[in-house]
Amino acid sequence: MRVVLLCLFFALPFFDAAFAPYAHAGRDDDGQAAVEITSEADGDVAPSREDLSRGAVVGRKRFSPRTGRQAAAKYMAPKRPDEKGTESTESDNSGGSSNRSPAASGPSDHYLALHLGWFANDNAYKFGAPDNQTNVGRWNFGLTYRMGEWVNSMDLLVRFDVTRLALAEGEVTKFSIMPIITFPDASSRFPLYFGVGLGLGVFGNQIPGESTLALDYSLIAGARFFNLWGQTGLFVEGGIKNHLHLLSDGQFNGTFISSGLVFTF
Repeated sequence: MRVVLLCLFFALPFFDAAFAPYAHAGRDDDGQAAVEITSEADGDVAPSREDLSRGAVVGRKRFSPRTGRQAAAKYMAPKRPDEKGTESTESDNSGGSSNRSPAASGPSDHYLALHLGWFANDNAYKFGAPDNQTNVGRWNFGLTYRMGEWVNSMDLLVRFDVTRLALAEGEVTKFSIMPIITFPDASSRFPLYFGVGLGLGVFGNQIPGESTLALDYSLIAGARFFNLWGQTGLFVEGGIKNHLHLLSDGQFNGTFISSGLVFTF
């Protein structure tokens, strides 16, 4: 019995030295697990934890656990700001691409519309002789450009158009420039819109005795459909298109309908 106890006493240090790395692996001074698997050469595949407990050997390289405060500090250290920024950017890109609709159906900045219209009903008062004339309006051609917007409320447009009138004393042509405010804004992609405009009209040719300058005003309502064919869409518009002569007593009141193409960019 004494011989057995004596052998165990001398063998105990060898068992403790052999199994100490595995018995204490993953325990720091504060009791937290921290194990780093290292090899003597790059390119070797690290074994699993079960293989490691059996003393796995990959190729000719033996893997052993590195424990202690240094291993814990490596894995518990906070990430650098550049690493956080990279991860957040990747997550934003992946999330944003899935949530963003492909090709917005409304203009992000501006649009331009070309339109041709005619008068459904009109009246000219003290605009040549006789004093009252009806159905003198012929056609109207125009270009409308969206200059800007009040976000989530209204758009600011500018309209250039040409109007042709056929009076008893002859035909006249009027060129107009008119700022227009419409709502809701086109970026809302709501198809219907309403607006009001006030501008200046200049007659290219005018009957004798009448003013060559006019104050134009208009009330409009319409529907617009953006990006039906790429960046090209359609719109239909109607309303009143009136003017007052600035240097004489004449005036014109007309109800119009127009339609055309709208281009977004």
